[in-house]
Amino acid sequence: MRPVFLQVALNGSRSKAEHPAVPVTPQEMADDVQRLFAAGVRSVHLHVRDGQGRESLEPPHVAATLNAIRAVCPEMELALSTAEGITATPAKRLDFIRAWTVLPDTLCVNLAEEGTQDVILLAHERGMGLEAGLFFPENVEHFRTLKHLRWRRALLEPLSTRPDEAEVQLQALLNVLGTPWLDIPHVIHGVDDATYPMLYRAAHLTRASRIGFEDVLTLPGGPPARDNTQLYQAGMCFMQEATEEFRGR
Repeated sequence: MRPVFLQVALNGSRSKAEHPAVPVTPQEMADDVQRLFAAGVRSVHLHVRDGQGRESLEPPHVAATLNAIRAVCPEMELALSTAEGITATPAKRLDFIRAWTVLPDTLCVNLAEEGTQDVILLAHERGMGLEAGLFFPENVEHFRTLKHLRWRRALLEPLSTRPDEAEVQLQALLNVLGTPWLDIPHVIHGVDDATYPMLYRAAHLTRASRIGFEDVLTLPGGPPARDNTQLYQAGMCFMQEATEEFRGR
């Protein structure tokens, strides 16, 4: 049986107004990653911020963040978001990525967004791995045409925060995906109220998921999480319990 893979999404677009422990500065992210690595995490997904806390793909901000993390935790895989809205236009996003002097290990590319084909090709040219964000069935169909590229994982990402709707969206993705067809983690994850139901589904189906402040601010049952490390530890326990339940059937 494939071992459990649980990535941690450090921050996303969350602010400190939502939770004071959301890491925003390069040093905060470096400290967070160092604690996560000690807890057993080996891959983090992050959104770089500028000096005002806004999401950024500008080369100096990317370099400062990646260098700060690698100075204290060089072994951690760093997967960087390229989500639309971080830059004004897809063309500007491409310009920034082309100008990066420090590269992440992996780029996360949402296949539903405009201009991602150019980002994918540039990442491949520059030697970065890729995560595919798959929101809709047509994204899975597109992903099938790109299997020759350097994919690290596929993210099956229902968008609804309602567990019942997220389940319908997940099933639509799975119907197109069929049996996992690449030897990479197929990461099933949800957001907010759908986080733990999707974590449960992942434990039973692919044994690969994601947690962290980008996705959820609370522990199972509703109490607020102290930090990303506590979310990871709770998520691992949740997945392991769900796996044992599945084995016992």
